[in-house]
Amino acid sequence: MAAPALNPLTWTLREIARLERGGLRPPRLTETEHERWHRVRRRLGWVAFIELLHEDLAEAFPTSFALERWVTHPTLGLSDAEAKDLVAEAARPDDTDLLAFLRLVCRGLGVMDGGNVAALPKLQTHQRALELPGGGGRVAAYQVTTHNGLSFHEHFTFVADTDAERVAIGIAAAELRANAPKILTSAELQAERPKFDHVFGLKGYPSAERLASELSLEVRWA
Repeated sequence: MAAPALNPLTWTLREIARLERGGLRPPRLTETEHERWHRVRRRLGWVAFIELLHEDLAEAFPTSFALERWVTHPTLGLSDAEAKDLVAEAARPDDTDLLAFLRLVCRGLGVMDGGNVAALPKLQTHQRALELPGGGGRVAAYQVTTHNGLSFHEHFTFVADTDAERVAIGIAAAELRANAPKILTSAELQAERPKFDHVFGLKGYPSAERLASELSLEVRWA
């Protein structure tokens, strides 16, 4: 597991840029010289620009882009110069494929970026799976992109307790153009004890291993 990036907005902004390049949103972050922003910004700074970019996507992908849902608001204490640097960094060319990008996201957020997710059992369309903390949506994303008939938001439920874990899952949902994923906290999972056909986890993530032990879960580890 790598050290987290200085600001998780690094990764949500990179995802916004990818969505713009994919034609889902008009180019604003990726627009050359940000001409339209300079025409309308008046006294607004780059922090406001970042917040507006996220607000524009919050309805479609609330898990990572509805900033008010984060436990710690990521623009709190962010200077205008720092915000401008984040925008410039995110606007750089990026042709990384989906699964490789999600690994980079997890590494940058301090979530698990390793594990052989390809070796995990294939989920069947009549089954449902639970992805433990630290997966960052990578197990589900691999299965959805390599096996026909699976849906990120219908066939998988996720456990996440931190902003970083939730943001990683939300970015995976955006990459897949999925609906808002179902996410439980560890406490909610312990209280509800829902049944799943498979429980997937990445070995070495402390909270995943602890939760599996506490609930005596039969986990398929990657």
